Amino acid sequence: MTFLDLFAGIGGFRRGLERSGHTCVGHVEIDMYANRSYMAMYGLLPCKEKTKGDGNISWLCHREEDECGNQPREWFAKDIKQLTAGEIPTAEIWAFGFPCTDISVSGRMAGLHGTRSGLFFEVARLLKGTDAENKPQYLLIENVKHLLSSNGGRDFTTVLTELWEAGYDCEWYVVNSRDFGVPQHRERVYLVGYLGGRRGRGLFPIRNTDSAPVKRNTGGRGKRKLCGLPCASFIDMSKGAKFTKESRSVMAKQNAGITNHKGETSGVFLCKGHPDCVRAVLTPNRIKKRQNGRRIKGEGEPSFTLTCQDQHGVLFGCFGEGLPIREAKKEGYTVAVHGDSINLIYPNSKRKRGRVGKQCAHAVLTNGNMGVLLCCRIRRLTPRECWRLQAFDDYLFDRARAAGISDTQLYKQAGNAVTVNIVYEIGKRLTEMEKEIGRRGK
Repeated sequence: MTFLDLFAGIGGFRRGLERSGHTCVGHVEIDMYANRSYMAMYGLLPCKEKTKGDGNISWLCHREEDECGNQPREWFAKDIKQLTAGEIPTAEIWAFGFPCTDISVSGRMAGLHGTRSGLFFEVARLLKGTDAENKPQYLLIENVKHLLSSNGGRDFTTVLTELWEAGYDCEWYVVNSRDFGVPQHRERVYLVGYLGGRRGRGLFPIRNTDSAPVKRNTGGRGKRKLCGLPCASFIDMSKGAKFTKESRSVMAKQNAGITNHKGETSGVFLCKGHPDCVRAVLTPNRIKKRQNGRRIKGEGEPSFTLTCQDQHGVLFGCFGEGLPIREAKKEGYTVAVHGDSINLIYPNSKRKRGRVGKQCAHAVLTNGNMGVLLCCRIRRLTPRECWRLQAFDDYLFDRARAAGISDTQLYKQAGNAVTVNIVYEIGKRLTEMEKEIGRRGK
């Protein structure tokens, strides 16, 4: 089916729906930086052959097309408030996540009638003004979970009423991104609207059935660890230094742990953030070794007795109770361990809660203030990692960055995006539903 991408951002709806077999006919986005990323990511260029004079609407061509002639590929509009129903191309699906700024508990709390979230009424206006034969068959909508309870539930009732008056009945479901192949706790409500009661057996609930379509160009699939470095390892200090699982050959001349002798350079990466992060290990390369007695010593204990038969090593890691992170709890803190995410906003606040995510990131926000605990050291997530948490491929991130988008904007774009995997699953269900309706109509 064809779809229109409203409030497009960087195209989370587009990416998910295209992967599930649907085709984009156009998008609307007023933010110049988000649209620059969108154009770069999906290979779009302004069409020289066909434009409109008011400056709000234009046509786009695909980069691989040298000339599009009189057949422009996609429609584009900047400001949804300036559109009239007759200017919008026909599409079978309208997909949009209208701004949550006035609805989110971390936002202005002005409700659905706020300046930003009130843009929902612009979509309702366009739907009501579109002729019945040109209306989309389906609506796919996303917003924060708090939409359900905003203004005592009256805002959500208004959404359903407006869509009903436009000819759509809806079903909805709260979905968490962590259930769809990304380590991010992000609860969002998704609505699917059906024109004139057009529906099959119902789309929700949904679940992650196949993570293959969201593979990265790095070769990984499924859940991704937030951390790319091991807690501890050896370091090859030669030209192009890198971490290694094993040390280089031990040479006769050793110098303060790191030496350079006949081209052999090796060292050990130590966690300096914790005084007791090293333990002695007996036979480190035989994990399933049958052993009488202990193989791993406790914190601060000396090494095993050296013999000519046993192999010895050291175990690195963050042991003990972890790192306490201040939170508004009875204890006054939550203990974070290696791999936990940490919200970096107002680190000294005594009133914030939920700052620690247990082996899972909190919802990615627009300010990029998300960190991860690595071996007792807190590191801020990179823009690329935030995009990965929304299931965007690395090559799409590279295209956006190559277009000159700053880190500040890349963080913002990730926080405003929808999780691609969820849209992909919904897109598959819509295809199945359309086939079912087609069989039922025969």
